[in-house]
Amino acid sequence: MDATDKGPGIYPLSVRKGECFSNHVPFAVDTLPECLEQEPNNQQENAQKVTPPVIVNGRTDRPGDWDVFRFEGRAGDEIVAEVYARRLDSPLDSVLKLTDATGKQLAFNDDHEDKGSGLITHHADSYLCATLPANGTYYLHLGDVQHQGGPEYAYRLRISPPRPDFALRIVPSSVNIRGGATIPLTVYALRKDGFSGEITLALKDAPGFTLSGGGVPANQDQVRLTLTAPPTATKEPLNLHLDGRAMVQGREVLRPAVPADDMMQAFLYRHLVPAEDLEVAVSGRWAQKNPVKIVSATPVKIPAGGTVRVQVGIPTKTSSGSVQFELNEPPEGITLQNAAPVGYGTEMVLQSDAAKVKPGLKGNLIVNIFFTGKNQASSAKGKQQGNPRRAPMGTLPAIPFEIVQP
Repeated sequence: MDATDKGPGIYPLSVRKGECFSNHVPFAVDTLPECLEQEPNNQQENAQKVTPPVIVNGRTDRPGDWDVFRFEGRAGDEIVAEVYARRLDSPLDSVLKLTDATGKQLAFNDDHEDKGSGLITHHADSYLCATLPANGTYYLHLGDVQHQGGPEYAYRLRISPPRPDFALRIVPSSVNIRGGATIPLTVYALRKDGFSGEITLALKDAPGFTLSGGGVPANQDQVRLTLTAPPTATKEPLNLHLDGRAMVQGREVLRPAVPADDMMQAFLYRHLVPAEDLEVAVSGRWAQKNPVKIVSATPVKIPAGGTVRVQVGIPTKTSSGSVQFELNEPPEGITLQNAAPVGYGTEMVLQSDAAKVKPGLKGNLIVNIFFTGKNQASSAKGKQQGNPRRAPMGTLPAIPFEIVQP
């Protein structure tokens, strides 16, 4: 593998022998110094000395084996220890503990969930982050929680200061949309080593498409936004690309949003399963001739416990019926109280419950629109009878919001 242009991560690797290739296997790439685990190191007294930052490549050689590593630290230093084993197809079910020179346990972890690990159901790799209380010697103990071991029980152990970063997943990986219409998408932020900053999202090389609500707020792991298609249908599905930018430790970091699908396994486990492309098929034409716009300034400031009025450029009444508006999976405590005609468009009244939402909450509101009219059907006596019908019209562009002090 040529890893020259690859950042730290796990990549699929196929081994070649002659004209034959193996199945793809996970292969870890990193930029930190690396070393091999050295036996004997199963107790604090004979712990292997390492100098962070470092990645140790080792294995629990036999059932019940522990590997202990010693390093020097200073008061106030943050240290991260992370095991890569199950994510690399190792059977190791790791457990990690951090102790000081007296043997006092400072941190412990068995299983740590990695939402970017695809279809893994047992998140058996360990992760801990701790602030060292004093200058001195510290010990990391790594073992198998089920007391198993053997030559196949390999691992990579990262010992380093935090390396804040993020990865992105965009769901779903394929959509069908009418020309000029709008659909909701969800972007998941997989935050690493304590990164909590805001992430700005933008389409890349997607002429005619519009992304609304493109940002993951600080301290949040996901955002729902919308994609509006150009008015003209396409002959073939298009592959779109979405990037996320954020300031991490004073430098701008750019990460691609990997297309994925939210899948459930065994009626219990949910997975973000990566796909090759974000495919968008544009067909036909939406009923509205002109794109719908959010007339009010955004982000909409909603007072905690109060209301705010938002104007959108679509009429509430038509010659054949009326248009209804409904929030789609809003945050708990935010409701749409009313929608009334104003000028050519509509004015919606949004309300927040101070007991359920607090100032500082940010995100996007997704609003579905429906047409309600009358169907003319013949009754058994031959008379005309009007039956109400309700049909979905589409989705408004995402409305960014922020809960503020009343």
